[in-house]
Amino acid sequence: MLISTNRRRCHAAFTLIELLVVIAIIAVLIGLLLPAVQKVRESAARTTCQNNLKQIGLALHNYHDTNAMLPPGYKSNSPGTTANSSWCRSGGLQGPPWTVYILPMLEQTAQYNAFNLTVAFQAASNQMAEPNASRTRPMKVYSCPSDARLSAHPLYSSYFGVAGGGAAPDCGNTSCSAANERGHYARGMLYAGSKLRLTDAKDGTTNVFLVGETRYSGAAWAASAKQDACAYARNLAGAQEQINLHANEGVH
Repeated sequence: MLISTNRRRCHAAFTLIELLVVIAIIAVLIGLLLPAVQKVRESAARTTCQNNLKQIGLALHNYHDTNAMLPPGYKSNSPGTTANSSWCRSGGLQGPPWTVYILPMLEQTAQYNAFNLTVAFQAASNQMAEPNASRTRPMKVYSCPSDARLSAHPLYSSYFGVAGGGAAPDCGNTSCSAANERGHYARGMLYAGSKLRLTDAKDGTTNVFLVGETRYSGAAWAASAKQDACAYARNLAGAQEQINLHANEGVH
């Protein structure tokens, strides 16, 4: 007699509750890992930003060694003067800024040679003038990875040269409207038409800001000053308040 035996095969499967538990565990793990990943990413970005400043500083020093002076904040035929903490620019051609002059020292000679250095580097608007506007390319050394503006504006610079400091410069009674009156600092190491040496840092180079990181910009890294009597300079800034003047800011 033949006896037939039916063998049932058991298939393992997740129940809905088990699946929800697995998903919950994964969510908890992701929640624990994300802050650590973000911290590592920000640490890497900070290292890159610091290295950028180091490269810019070395390039400025190499420019000084080659030319016996620092580059001007931007080339101008209406330069400032250290006789005053600020002055009112009277218009005129605004040529290459310091960010362009040090390109060969940053191993960016090809970009430097692409520019026409004899024409304006900024229009009367907030845009660079041609032909140099079309010749400007994004530059990693001027871009801090933590600068959120760069995703939409890759030509912006994260670093400004220091033109001076103190009370906000005021042109007073000029042809500009009161709302647009703008003076320009001339007590820093980089300002319009400046031709300073490191020895001109009277407080010593270790006590003077040359370049700083910024979150404010509205033009390309190669932009100069706007082409009108009241316009402000690009890639330059001044310090109006003391460091740590406002308590509990920037410590979150």
